[in-house]
Amino acid sequence: MSTRRLFLTLLPLLPLLVLPGRGTPQPLLPQHYEEYGNNTGMRLYLPTEFLPSLLEDRLHFARMRQYDDGYRRAAGQGLYEQALAYTDSLIRTSERHPMPGVRFTECYKNRALMFRRLNRNADACAAYARAVKVQDSLMRLEQSEVIREMQASYELDRLALDNALLRATHHKTALIAAALLLLVLAAVVGAIYIGNRRTRQLRRKLLLETKHAYESELKKVSFINSICHEVRTPLNCISGFSELLTAEETTPEAHAQYCEIIQENRRQLRYLFDDMLEVAFLENLDEPLPRSREELCDLCRRQLRILKVKYPKPSIVYKGLIPYSEIDLHTNGKYLSMLIAVLLGNAYKFTQKGTVCLECGHVDDERVFIAVSDTGCGIPPEKHAYVFERFTKIDPFSQGNGLGLYLCRLIARHLEGEIRIDPAYTGGTRIVATFPRR
Repeated sequence: MSTRRLFLTLLPLLPLLVLPGRGTPQPLLPQHYEEYGNNTGMRLYLPTEFLPSLLEDRLHFARMRQYDDGYRRAAGQGLYEQALAYTDSLIRTSERHPMPGVRFTECYKNRALMFRRLNRNADACAAYARAVKVQDSLMRLEQSEVIREMQASYELDRLALDNALLRATHHKTALIAAALLLLVLAAVVGAIYIGNRRTRQLRRKLLLETKHAYESELKKVSFINSICHEVRTPLNCISGFSELLTAEETTPEAHAQYCEIIQENRRQLRYLFDDMLEVAFLENLDEPLPRSREELCDLCRRQLRILKVKYPKPSIVYKGLIPYSEIDLHTNGKYLSMLIAVLLGNAYKFTQKGTVCLECGHVDDERVFIAVSDTGCGIPPEKHAYVFERFTKIDPFSQGNGLGLYLCRLIARHLEGEIRIDPAYTGGTRIVATFPRR
């Protein structure tokens, strides 16, 4: 049965096994052959004497198609040895007589597949390696053809580009000449514009500097007048009461009272000059102030207690909204106490009757606040920023030198905090200062 099947399979190949002009078939044994792997499979060899030119190409193509069809039939029927012979013959024919545009690349993989199904694993590995090598060669060949086509296209594009560049060069020359002319005109116009703009800026700057100089002169005159007034008053008191102390008719009670008045005026002079020295020091300070751990509530209670003892006034109630728990912060205790003292002193000075209140507490986890409020005359909203300037006073005839709130702003700035007047408070004046805890 197997012999009959083999005969039926080889029957379509008999016309190809006959040479032209002869009636005898050629033997199946080859004169020369190639090795594919270590062991070769069974091969079918056909005669190689064919007509030249087109007829020869057609016969080779028909032969390779016949081998390919025979392989498919044999592989489908499980005749792996016969299918292997067909693939070997197809490979040999395609390699000896390559035709342009015809690629039987699958026959290499089919040969390896037949070896694997015949359990010839070594031959299958070698066949797979040969299939990969052939596939790579074909890919390189196709890539070379693509590269040659691209090079030809590149040369054509390059010629077109050279022509376009030549035309563009003439246009570019004309454009450059026009651009240079426009550039010269633009430079002239720009120089005129910049000169006019700089002249206007210098004029505005000169007017601004003149205004600042005038304001500084006014502040200086006001400061000198204020200092003269502030210094003259305590000096007159000290001078007058010193003369009274030398009088023989002075009683012991009057003597003690005069000494107290002299001491009070001496303290006022000292505070005045201390404020001036602190302002000069902080204005010229470039380094951060030294800091240490301070307890805010204790500082506030101490300053409120000093104010009650130093300036008792029956018409004023001193209140302290200070938490019982401790509030630690990293700050400069001297200057923070000075800020609280200045704010309390201003509240006392401008409140004739009512309440002076000192508050402190947490703004959030990172900041704390200090607030001093009073029921005095208040500050107009348009003057909220003005009162923090140097040598400024709402009432020119009021006591003071206009340095208190300016000193507070300098202290707040050096302690990385801020100070402002609460615009929502309408019962007098409320000044709030906030500082970081760290």
